[in-house]
Amino acid sequence: MKSYFLRSKSLANSFLFILPLLVLYEVGIAMQGSGIKNTADVVIKTPLIVFGKNGSLIFNLLVIAFLFVSVFYIEKEYRFSSVIFIPMLMEGAVYSLFMGYVLGFVVYEVLFPLALAKPFSANMWQGIVLSVGAGVYEEIVFRLLLVTVLYFIFTKLLKIKKPLSAIASVLIGALIFTSVHYIGPLKDSFTYAGFTFRLLAGLVLSVIFMFRGLGVVVYTHAIYDVLTVLKPFQV
Repeated sequence: MKSYFLRSKSLANSFLFILPLLVLYEVGIAMQGSGIKNTADVVIKTPLIVFGKNGSLIFNLLVIAFLFVSVFYIEKEYRFSSVIFIPMLMEGAVYSLFMGYVLGFVVYEVLFPLALAKPFSANMWQGIVLSVGAGVYEEIVFRLLLVTVLYFIFTKLLKIKKPLSAIASVLIGALIFTSVHYIGPLKDSFTYAGFTFRLLAGLVLSVIFMFRGLGVVVYTHAIYDVLTVLKPFQV
C-alpha cells in the first residue's frame, strides 16, 4: 500500500495517467473547430504564440518528449505497470462523487437551499471535451504550478513553517482558482452559491493534489465536470 501511494503520487506516473485525457481534449477541440477552449489551456499555450501556426505542433512535440522522459524515469526507478492506473482512477472517481454529492449537499441544501442550478449551455459532446480539458489544464495551472509556487515562496523565501505554508498555499490557490471562473470570455455569472461551491471544491482539489499528486486530482476534476454535464450534480 505504501508503494502504491508513493508511485501513484509521482509526477512521471501522473503524466502518463493523464495523457489519454490530454489527447481526448486536443482531438475533441480539433474536431469541433469552434475555437472554444478552456481558459487554463490558453494560459499554458500563450507563450507558444511566438511560433505562430507551429505553436500547437511544438506543444505536442513537448508532450511526446515528456512522455518518453516519464517512461524512462519510471523504468529506472521501478518496473512500469499500467495496473496502478486502475486504483488511481477509482480514487479519482470516489473523490469526484464526494465533491458532487457531499459538497453539493452542503452548499445547495444547507447553505443556499433556494439556489438554482445553472443550465449547461454547450452541447453534450462539447461539454465533455471542455470538462476533460478543465480537469487537465486547470489542475496543471492552479495546483501543479500555482500551489507549488506558493508553497515554495512560503517555505523557501519567507521561511514559514511547512504546515502553515501548506495551509496558506491551499487557501490562496483555491481563492484564485475560484475567482478565475468569473473572468474571461467563458466566465460564469456570479452567485454566492456558485462561488462558495467552487471555493470549497478548490480547497478539496488542492488538498488532494498535495497528498495524492497530480494524476489523481486531474481525474477527480475531470470526472466531476463530466458528470456535471451529464446532470447528476448541480453547479
